[in-house]
Amino acid sequence: MRSTRAGTGGAFSGPVRHVYVHVPFCSAKCDYCDFASSAVGPMGRVVRYGRADAGASRCFRAYVDGVAAEWERERGAYGVRRVHTLYLGGGTPSLLGPDLLERLLEPFRPYLTPAAEVTVEVNPEDVDCRFAEWAADWSHRSARREGGASRGLRVSLGVQSFAAERRRALGRRSQADPVGAVACLRAAGVANLSLDMMYGLPGQTGADLEADIAAVLAQRPEHISWYELMVVAGTPLARRLAGDGSSARRATRSETSTSLVATPDGEARAAMYRRLVRALGRAGYDWYEVSNYALPGRRARHNVAYWRARPYLGLGPGAVSTVGRRRWTNTTDVSAWQAALAAGAPPACASERLDARSAARERLMLAARCGLAVPLVELGDAVDDGAVATLAGGGLVKVRDGTIRVTRKGRYVADEVCVRLFRA
Repeated sequence: MRSTRAGTGGAFSGPVRHVYVHVPFCSAKCDYCDFASSAVGPMGRVVRYGRADAGASRCFRAYVDGVAAEWERERGAYGVRRVHTLYLGGGTPSLLGPDLLERLLEPFRPYLTPAAEVTVEVNPEDVDCRFAEWAADWSHRSARREGGASRGLRVSLGVQSFAAERRRALGRRSQADPVGAVACLRAAGVANLSLDMMYGLPGQTGADLEADIAAVLAQRPEHISWYELMVVAGTPLARRLAGDGSSARRATRSETSTSLVATPDGEARAAMYRRLVRALGRAGYDWYEVSNYALPGRRARHNVAYWRARPYLGLGPGAVSTVGRRRWTNTTDVSAWQAALAAGAPPACASERLDARSAARERLMLAARCGLAVPLVELGDAVDDGAVATLAGGGLVKVRDGTIRVTRKGRYVADEVCVRLFRA
């Protein structure tokens, strides 16, 4: 096998065709969240509905202008001519409302291919008739402009759980009805909908999961992302689960009942995961990645580009970019990000160069999540031959025609498989 490994390469190489835009604003930060975002409170709703709040309006508009400036800078630097996928994530992109989202998308229009995938993350509380009609109208206008080739706007709705009690346990401040939001979007004509869900929530039982599965399938979204809750140290949720008295005292009475409820143990979470894969598969959803399921032809192409280690640009405060062996991260400080762009300077606060072994390991880890085959020649000496043989014997990986891939069986424990494959 060693003779097949001439060297490494291929990771994040080629032309840039994928763009991520980070919208760093939320009306309130959820207790489990450790993303780069800022809670702007009620002012976000004020701006969204067009009422006067000069400070909030300036903040959001300056952000939109900053993205346009950063796009021009990075597009020119990397010779971007066509964009295959554009993803607006956050934070809460829908907090900007239709008018500012329209402005945010405008600079990218000339570069979108006819069948480009454009995704906007949306919270249920932001979905009203006006927002839903804008999303559907954007899709219709794109289709007309591209001769019917466009699939229109892809809406990713952050639900987490259809059970209000489970959402409260996560510290989600809004209790907007996800079913109503879906109904509103569908009534307006949104035809490409993804639901963002979580399992392993504080206090969640098998019966709770079954109820969420039934609720999701009743909505029949084109795509489902269903992630295991990761409790990150330092977040309010982590402090509550650890029994931090000061955190519990700050909780409201309704929150206190769930503040010290534990998450399901490892065995229970594993059982939940297996149940999700089986139930969604039987309902016609393709389990194409560790946490993602899609109806035929509805995979998230932007995320698939990440897993295939395609180069991508990240715009906005806190966004990450990777092109070739270079990876850089923008400052999370909105004011510093804006000041750097105004001065004609890069807004990155950290940059690294991936060495050959790091690039090879990342290539394998990304591909393992969706069972993609990786040429052994790209991995060099990053993987251990003995581990490959052992894992292949256990049916967790398959080696064929000079490639290695993690099998469906191995995908349940993809991270552990990769750790065992890596050469010390």
